[in-house]
Amino acid sequence: MTHKPQSRFLIEMIERGFFNQCTDIGALDDLLCREEVTAYAGFDATADSLHVGHLVTLMSMRRLAASGHRVIALVGGATSRIGDPSFRNSARQLLDDDTVDRNLAGISSNIRQVLGEFADRVTFVDNNDWLGNVGFLDFMRNVGTHFTVARMLAMDSVKSRLEENNPLSVLEFSYMMLQSADFAELARRHGCRLQLGGSDQWGNIVNGIDLARRTDGVELFGLTTKLLTTADGKKMGKTADGAVWLSADKLPPFDFWQFWRNVEDADTVRFLMMFTDMPSDWIEETVSCEKTVNAAKIALANAVTALVHGKEVAGECEAKAAALFSGRLEEPTHTVEMEVSTGVLDLLIRIGMANTKNEAKRLVEGNGVRVNGQTENDWRATFGREAFPLRVDVGKRRKALVALAS
Repeated sequence: MTHKPQSRFLIEMIERGFFNQCTDIGALDDLLCREEVTAYAGFDATADSLHVGHLVTLMSMRRLAASGHRVIALVGGATSRIGDPSFRNSARQLLDDDTVDRNLAGISSNIRQVLGEFADRVTFVDNNDWLGNVGFLDFMRNVGTHFTVARMLAMDSVKSRLEENNPLSVLEFSYMMLQSADFAELARRHGCRLQLGGSDQWGNIVNGIDLARRTDGVELFGLTTKLLTTADGKKMGKTADGAVWLSADKLPPFDFWQFWRNVEDADTVRFLMMFTDMPSDWIEETVSCEKTVNAAKIALANAVTALVHGKEVAGECEAKAAALFSGRLEEPTHTVEMEVSTGVLDLLIRIGMANTKNEAKRLVEGNGVRVNGQTENDWRATFGREAFPLRVDVGKRRKALVALAS
């Protein structure tokens, strides 16, 4: 990068590890230095909660608001009824109106919680307001005429689907036109100049910029962030039970806290930089020392849990974890349902200690599993109802107190 940013927002995005790509960083930097800028990020209501993969975009919105700018959170009441096909090998399930409305309420709550003290700088809009009742012919005349099939087929998200011989419906194919129309419409209605999104949204963002230039002659900007991955390049945000949700009714806050407490050492610096406001010199110094890296992970878990669930809940989770590690905890961290007995492999999967039976078997055979303080090295072992509650340890860091569901 040849341009050295002067605006607080871009400086932080680069220094804290968010920045991936920008359409014109020099011009955007000048704009951010001159005036209050309105940016937007879009969220389709494919579930009733966001997950940790969305935290990168949410933290970008938070940092923009903290820098004195304004943010639009676009919830896709219209586009949710289609689903973004970007880098998916199959179509999303079509949602009915009631499901979309319920999902929109859930993700709007997530956004407000993470934006926290800066939530007053966020405006919520629904693209169903301008896309919901637009006629097909009007849309194609006003928007579709600016897209060529050749360009649409050249989109990476489309090419990857077709190259793998996976079907792509006309409905999904049209998604990029709808998202482009969103950016142009927000520029007209709210003076929006910038779109934020993950790196997988680059093509859609550029199309929106081009559409606004063609239809209204305005200059818009796009900035993408890096997707959330682990140090070995794997996409982050999954547990044995599925996504790491931000809503407490989909993932207990203690499990959320434990997720961050147990990140790999190699990921700790990056996550502290992205998801906390802790000084970079403190982060580097603390994580570089083997004796204090666990303290850094606890600080990470507390900070992200406080961001998503509140400071009081984060404190309760830390205290619960301390009691669990000391053996003083009497309240279960997990409950399981069973009729007669459960095998150790199934148990490890059900409490999120392993993703597959093969992984669980390797843990047991490697003497990495302890049950009630004793190493369990028989992967065929079973536990009857009378054996519960069980204290389960996997390695040195992962612990659980498992009870039977009432």
